[in-house]
Amino acid sequence: MFKFKKLLSVLLILAIVLTGCAAPASNQPAPAQEEQPASELAELPPAQKVEGDYSFENSGINHENLLDYLNRPDSVYIDLRNYEDYAKKHFKNFEVIPFFAYIYNENAGTEGFPQLFKGTHDEPIPVYESSEAILNALFPKDKNLMLMCQSGGRVAMLMKMLAAHGYDMSKVYNVGGMAQYTGEQYREFITDTEELNVEVNYIINAY
Repeated sequence: MFKFKKLLSVLLILAIVLTGCAAPASNQPAPAQEEQPASELAELPPAQKVEGDYSFENSGINHENLLDYLNRPDSVYIDLRNYEDYAKKHFKNFEVIPFFAYIYNENAGTEGFPQLFKGTHDEPIPVYESSEAILNALFPKDKNLMLMCQSGGRVAMLMKMLAAHGYDMSKVYNVGGMAQYTGEQYREFITDTEELNVEVNYIINAY
C-alpha cells in the first residue's frame, strides 16, 4: 500500500504539472473528435515494416495516413516533446509526456536530473523503485500506442526502452513528428499558436 501511495503521488504530480502549465491555445472551438465505434475501426497496419526498426520511416502509420487512425478507443496518443514546444503546436487529441524531462536522461538520479531512467535506450536502468510502474501507467500495455515528437527521434528512443521492458512492439507506432504534418488536411486537427511563449518547471517526486 505504501508503494502504491508513492506511485499515485507521482502520477498526480505529473498530471497537475502538465495541466497547470496549460494555456488556452485558441479562442476557436475545436472540431468534434468523437471516438470511433469499435465495430467501425479500421484494421491497423503493421507497426514496423521491418521488425526492430523503430524509425518513423519504417512505421506503418505516418503523415500520409494518420487521419485514418485517429480517435480510436483502443489507442492512446502521446506527444513526447517538451511542453514548451507542445504548447505552440500539437495535435488536439495527443497528450504530452516530455521524454527528456520525465522519462530518460543518462545522468538521471544525480542532482538536477529527476528522470525515471538512466543507462542506455536499449538497456534502461530504473532510477526509482516505482520507475517501471510509472512507465507502465503512462504508456499502457493494453492499448495501441501512437507516439510522436518533433521528427520521430525521441519516439525511436522510447520504443527501444519499451521493448526492453517487455512491451508488445506490434502495438507501438512511431507516427513521426510535427515537422512532417504540414499538409492542409491536418489543419483542423492541430492547435497552432507559434507566438505563445511558455515557461515550464518539471517536477518528479518518486522513491
